[in-house]
Amino acid sequence: MARPVRFLALLAVAACVGGLLVPAGAQTQQTQQTTSTAELRTLFAHLLGDPPVIHMEAVPDIYDGGYARVSVYGRHVFIKGMLIDELWIRLVGVSFDPAELRRGNLKVTDIRDNAIYGKLSLAAVQDFLNRQAAVRDVQLGVNAEAITGAATVVYNGIPTRVRMQGVFQVYGDPEVFFHIQALSVNSIPVPYILAANLERQINPVVDFRTWPVQFKIRTFKQTPEGFVLSSQRDFAQPCNACGGPPLQLAP
Repeated sequence: MARPVRFLALLAVAACVGGLLVPAGAQTQQTQQTTSTAELRTLFAHLLGDPPVIHMEAVPDIYDGGYARVSVYGRHVFIKGMLIDELWIRLVGVSFDPAELRRGNLKVTDIRDNAIYGKLSLAAVQDFLNRQAAVRDVQLGVNAEAITGAATVVYNGIPTRVRMQGVFQVYGDPEVFFHIQALSVNSIPVPYILAANLERQINPVVDFRTWPVQFKIRTFKQTPEGFVLSSQRDFAQPCNACGGPPLQLAP
């Protein structure tokens, strides 16, 4: 009976030692992620203004709060008051603060790569401007080179109807600006200082500065349907796994 007892004892010791030799990541890989994909999706939905349509694909890493890839698609997204018809987001090698995730907050501590792509309409831009205190009754149109329109602004203390022309500009920062090229009353140009003051009050029209990831907007292009913003210079869709319709826009 002594030999079987010794054999069982050796098995028990081997099991204990084997457990100690298992890499820590392998031991906890299944239990480290304290935030589920569904919970992460809810946090992104809140970030996007709780859009009616949102798809997300997340590939967890082996450590808590880490993801090899997060891909998000949303339709009718609100960002700082601006309605974006469709938005694609890709995060690669991203680490979220686990404690903040448990509190319901998205705080990025590290990220290897990111991309964003959005489509917005002229009507959405017009509605955004109409909700700014600096202008009223904005009506926008487009031509091949610029945005044209009319608006009511306060000029010399009097509400005045003005004509304006401008373009959207991006500088590789997490913002989109509207630059007023010309402002006139009855075809008479008004002082540049009025246009400059108006720009300061309405800009930025798209703002990612307070987001967990401050996407750098490198391109903003006019299309027949409206506008496209992208962190990529070639206008390629950042992720095919996000959901939503495939993009056919040529650079």
